[in-house]
Amino acid sequence: MPVERMYERDVDLLLAEELAVHPAFADHFKSLTKFADEPAAVTEFWVSKSNSLGESDLVVVYQRSDGSRFALMIEDKVDANLQSDQAERYRMRAERERSKGIFTDFEVVICAPRFYLENHGGLDEFDRRISFEQLADFLDSDDRRAKYRAGFLRAAADTKKINAWVREDDPATNAFWNAAYDLACNEFPVLEMKRPALTKDSVWIALRPRDLPTMPKRVSVELKGKNGQVDLTFANTTSYVFQPLVQHLLEAGMTVHQTGAAAVIRLESPAFRISDGIPDGLTKVSAAFAAASRLIALYRKFATKLDQHARAATPAS
Repeated sequence: MPVERMYERDVDLLLAEELAVHPAFADHFKSLTKFADEPAAVTEFWVSKSNSLGESDLVVVYQRSDGSRFALMIEDKVDANLQSDQAERYRMRAERERSKGIFTDFEVVICAPRFYLENHGGLDEFDRRISFEQLADFLDSDDRRAKYRAGFLRAAADTKKINAWVREDDPATNAFWNAAYDLACNEFPVLEMKRPALTKDSVWIALRPRDLPTMPKRVSVELKGKNGQVDLTFANTTSYVFQPLVQHLLEAGMTVHQTGAAAVIRLESPAFRISDGIPDGLTKVSAAFAAASRLIALYRKFATKLDQHARAATPAS
């Protein structure tokens, strides 16, 4: 491959062209998403589409035979680290476009080298992960042009170890969170906790039971152990509008705050660190799990009202 250094912009343009002019590739890409079984064709696409909420590397809109449309919001990574709340900001931009009627549904996708997808933290907020290698395998053929493009993606994937974040494995952290996972399964099944694989000393986890939605607002529960905070989080929501709407629904100790682009309903709990050790640390984790359970119960009790109020507190375009 004569191109010695690949950049995200190079991949953006290659994928945009393939999706725009190569129907079989566009259909294959779609088959890797939740829209796999929905016949549709690409009708519009944008590279580096920007608004006040930031920039999307690639936005691809498919149209069904009935005229309805859905979008794939694609973040390409070669070796750079994720920015703070990057997936959430993609979701906010997509929700704004959806509210304007540009499409009715969407998925937020990260496309990167397989090594990056397997070893980089913070990817759980993306709806889908697609590797360069998957796309290269589809493109590869005896056709010289296709072989060049497949080789281009494989060359981009070969830069994978330059800056890719790798989880630092730590026996103490693993033991702590394995014990916390067992505690959640035995005493707090409402959390539907998945066994975590966190980097050394990490005490921040996100929980999202199956009935917490991603649309129209993504709702999740975040445990911020170092801060002693447990947050029921509503994406793309303004707290000063949200707070007076929900105040009458809140239980004792619950308060509303702004965290980045999200509004949260918060409960305080004892702060904890991995260095607390399992006996002392699990007592604090148990208190955080109890707070999380209260927040999940609150959401389930008032889901319709909370979703309605979160929509009303969406920032103006």
